[in-house]
Amino acid sequence: MRWLRREEWSWWHAGLLLGLLNMAAFYTADHYLAVSTTFSRAAGMAVGVVAPTHVAANLYWQKVNPIVDWQFMLVLGIPLGAYLAARLSQRAVTFTTQLPDLWVNRFGTSSARRWTLGLLGGIFVGFGARLADG
Repeated sequence: MRWLRREEWSWWHAGLLLGLLNMAAFYTADHYLAVSTTFSRAAGMAVGVVAPTHVAANLYWQKVNPIVDWQFMLVLGIPLGAYLAARLSQRAVTFTTQLPDLWVNRFGTSSARRWTLGLLGGIFVGFGARLADG
């Protein structure tokens, strides 16, 4: 278990292990690791609170049921796993709200700009993931 407490993992170690985990998930559960559908399902659950008949009549949500499933749990587990990995590493990880110098030099310290660029980036990544079917 000592290998779990490494100070830092190289990108190719982490990528190799993620690929092996994806293969294991596919061969044991007949599903590959994916998270983009979860956001569509979460939207369906949120809309279902205020307009359940709309969700029931929507062709997409009839095909992709807005339910809490293993992918939803995976999405919840990603930040939890990242937090645990940070805490298990030998390097002291401090959580801070201070912006990186690279960000400040390029974009400044505007909170509105951070939110705007973060949301735009998330929309582009989500669009690309859905366009590529995961």
